[in-house]
Amino acid sequence: MAVYDPLARALDLFPRPPGEICEDMYVEYHVLPSDEDRGPFRVICVCHEACGAQAAVLSSETGEWQIFPFLEAAAMQPALQPGDDNEKCSGNGTLVNGCIYWTDGSRALARVLNTSTVQFSRIDLPPHIEGQGAFTAGETKDGRLCIISTVKLTLVVWFRRTDDDGVERWTQHKTFPLEQDIHAHDHCFDNDHIALKVLAIVNGFVYLSTCCEPDRDFPGLFLSFCLETAKLNKLCTIIYPESLYPYIMAWPPSLLLNEPTRNY
Repeated sequence: MAVYDPLARALDLFPRPPGEICEDMYVEYHVLPSDEDRGPFRVICVCHEACGAQAAVLSSETGEWQIFPFLEAAAMQPALQPGDDNEKCSGNGTLVNGCIYWTDGSRALARVLNTSTVQFSRIDLPPHIEGQGAFTAGETKDGRLCIISTVKLTLVVWFRRTDDDGVERWTQHKTFPLEQDIHAHDHCFDNDHIALKVLAIVNGFVYLSTCCEPDRDFPGLFLSFCLETAKLNKLCTIIYPESLYPYIMAWPPSLLLNEPTRNY
């Protein structure tokens, strides 16, 4: 297994986790960076299925895996209620503020892994809207948890807020129709066959891709949307929208001018 830092061009090789914890389960990896620049980091391996989940953590200093016990789904809290959809844990989770969220499963509850305590739990999801796509978790500019979904070419944004009774609940923040803005960037698209996909939500910016259905190999757009200003920017045209993974890092110091900037 390799961890690569494209800025430093540093490649670290580590052993894979023991095979017995990954057997017959979906496996994914997340890198947990150090608070120190170029400091030691951790890699967390999560193995999960509908029946339960297990995690293992590797330290870059020791190169050894620490394996945590398997937790059955029935033991995760809060428990699924009668009538809730069965959990579907396909696809990678999203790392937000030290927790990994799997929001593309049940309409009622989603799994969460706290990477500090390596404890699994569940969190409720916003109400389902007819025609909406998968939920994607992310963070606002001030670091608050948010969830965004798409309904055709409209973004639906939910914030996690504490009510007067002290209970945290999802509140629909805004809806952002993007059809006209997308058409302004690409006059050739047919809105009846265009699909909008949320790729990541980082520091209040939503990164999106468009693709044509049913031919998803047709070139699409890579876009960014600012939740604060409601401005949509075209970053580039992409040939394979389904194979896109946004990687966000500081602008290389060698390319800095007089003022600090960031590359998205």
